[in-house]
Amino acid sequence: MSRSRAAQATYVLGSHAEERARLGRQHGIWRQTMLSGWDRAGFGPGQRLLDIGCGPGFASLDLAELVGANGQVLAIDSAPAYLQNLRQECQQRQLVQVIPQLGDLAKDLDSASEPDGALGAGSWDGAWCRWVAMFLPRLEPLLDRLAMALRPGGRLVLHEYLQWDTFGLYPKGGQLALFVERCIQRWRQHGGDPDVAQRLPQLLDFLSSYPAQLAAAGRWSAAEQAALESELAWGQQHASLWVTPALVEMVWERL
Repeated sequence: MSRSRAAQATYVLGSHAEERARLGRQHGIWRQTMLSGWDRAGFGPGQRLLDIGCGPGFASLDLAELVGANGQVLAIDSAPAYLQNLRQECQQRQLVQVIPQLGDLAKDLDSASEPDGALGAGSWDGAWCRWVAMFLPRLEPLLDRLAMALRPGGRLVLHEYLQWDTFGLYPKGGQLALFVERCIQRWRQHGGDPDVAQRLPQLLDFLSSYPAQLAAAGRWSAAEQAALESELAWGQQHASLWVTPALVEMVWERL
């Protein structure tokens, strides 16, 4: 399998247009929380920052605006389609400070196929990483990269889920609970950990787009989808409490 096809195959949520659009809506919802985290970490103009697992680059563009023309943003992801999307956006906006780079964050640092030399040792002021660690089979390769790349005093901002099975609808919500269980099974089968924060809404957007991915993997049926849609419709028409997975923000500083 070619590197490009391998990257697509291991991107558990997919990198197609529908998923890219969902990520854009999700980014808009969480954007202010993200910006507040960057502010707490001291990210600012002229800095050299990493966007780890950048996806289509929505956060990369915000980082580019933050650091300005005198700064630099290295945006790393394993999906070529997403990086191409970011390159096009940067060209249209004339953001020369953004460098998209293909990289597999699950591979060990000494892998000959990884261009990690481009990171440089101790040369970055900060790094941003959101909903990436939860999809990695091992955290050591990612943490080793960041430990090497950040300068002394450089800061890493992480946003990761704490307990994904707290995603729920009350009252009722049995079918949603089944959907959540299947998602967790699928991601763990793929080597990830949806509760990764223990180790270190446009709610309906995800519920409408990801069932097709579960179905393609043989983990969600048409009957189960119909029952979920009925349950969600009930929740919209009655007084209900939606509980999304808890998110934890961590700001780490390299000593």
